[in-house]
Amino acid sequence: MSDEEDDYMSDKFLAGLQDVRPSLVHNRGNKRQIEVESKKEELKKRQRETAASSGNIDNVRLQQSLNKPIPADNKGFQLLAKMGYKAGSGLGKTSDARTEPVGITIKSGRGGLGREAAVAELALKRQEIRRAHLLSRAGIESGEEVSTEAYRRRATHKAEERKLQYDIKRCQQTCESLDLKSAITEPELDFFWPPKPKDEDESQSDADDPEVEVPAKEEQYNPSEQLELLTGYLRTAYCFCYWCGTHYDDAEDLGSNCPGLTRDEH
Repeated sequence: MSDEEDDYMSDKFLAGLQDVRPSLVHNRGNKRQIEVESKKEELKKRQRETAASSGNIDNVRLQQSLNKPIPADNKGFQLLAKMGYKAGSGLGKTSDARTEPVGITIKSGRGGLGREAAVAELALKRQEIRRAHLLSRAGIESGEEVSTEAYRRRATHKAEERKLQYDIKRCQQTCESLDLKSAITEPELDFFWPPKPKDEDESQSDADDPEVEVPAKEEQYNPSEQLELLTGYLRTAYCFCYWCGTHYDDAEDLGSNCPGLTRDEH
């Protein structure tokens, strides 16, 4: 059998045999059954088409009806008028009560009644979480002021902090190098040299050994104070100005050629 010929035992061929015109069926019972089934299919098709377009049409028609004022010959309006209601006034004991009817929207979807509210609440929560993440990345607390000026101040402050940490690191490297050239094996203060990674085994053994004395904790300095102490130590001990990047011959040479002690003076 060639590919162009129909297979008479296939489902495609058998499905085609089911579509029989009632005029070709001589059995009255079968003819009646075919007519009923065809009418049912047509009815279902019309219902699906109507349901797809009726939702929007009914909502538009409903909103148009609600926007129209209730006529005076309406039975409900007449009952309200007998109880003292006047057109345009609030409905209730107080004058500031509702003047418009409660809005109505026809539900055309198949979702649950609370699904739309749940989806809206979920979207709001996601927006709040996303905003909190963006604020935390920018270094802003949730209760802080959020404005262009405040953002600029915070950005400037963070840039200054980064620059300060960079200067401290460079000063530590310079201080360590000059100390080692002068045969100094320990920094004057712990933060004068770059921090060394501590071996875990050594730290654990020191903690377990009761005879090892724990050094007293040094006074804590903020980054600005650390930089000031570092630059002052380099100037006094080695006649080196970090801001100039110059190693002067002596204190007199440093005092006469260096503009000052801070970055702003340079």
